[in-house]
Amino acid sequence: MPLSPPAVLFMRTFMRGIILISSLLMLGVQSLFAGMPGFGADGLSGLTEAQRQDLDKGKIVFSTTDAGGSALIEAAVVFNVPLQETWRLLSRTEDQIKYLKEIYELNIIKTEPALNIQEFKLKIAFLDIVYRVVHRFDEANQYMYWSMDPSFGNDLEGLRGFWRFYPYGQGRCLARYGSNVSVRNIPSWIEAIFKKSGVKKSLIAVKRYVDSGNLWGQVFKLDIWVNDIQLNCITGEKCQV
Repeated sequence: MPLSPPAVLFMRTFMRGIILISSLLMLGVQSLFAGMPGFGADGLSGLTEAQRQDLDKGKIVFSTTDAGGSALIEAAVVFNVPLQETWRLLSRTEDQIKYLKEIYELNIIKTEPALNIQEFKLKIAFLDIVYRVVHRFDEANQYMYWSMDPSFGNDLEGLRGFWRFYPYGQGRCLARYGSNVSVRNIPSWIEAIFKKSGVKKSLIAVKRYVDSGNLWGQVFKLDIWVNDIQLNCITGEKCQV
């Protein structure tokens, strides 16, 4: 039976409403991840041939500098585990206390499927620094990013960063990283710890942790010094710090 004109009008209006709502939802999703950095399909965009060779040798490559003071410090690193395992390990942001020595306390404030809020307490030189971070997760695009929780009385002036992951050869993962942090009311030499030198040290710890399948935070963190050379107490190898 054919629909009456009022019924046809109702169906058309209803479908237009569905399309409009769907469009708004898609715009919302696109807006949420509008700042997602792009590094090409393989994740290698912006890297020179020499930098790509360094990645294959296991080195951490910095693709930008912090000359401007406010720009993201960006880096690339290859993990010797598959992409899915890299995501599993690094998306567990509460485990950072296992492998980043500066963190002496980490509290989970809120957890949702694609978001969490965590409170970090760090000991840097003679300072205790407390701040909260909002982590957001876009697993479909293998992208996670974070910023400071503005509702908390943070000791930081600002904080933002990201990870984005790409498959890399057989059983490995290429990660592109960016971060920037500024600390309020402290000398510049202390803030520099949070800058490129601090990022490099932290990324070395992250790589060890991921490559070890999360064992490094429990075992490989136990380093010793012999004749001014830092050695791993398990392997006896020189630590690259």
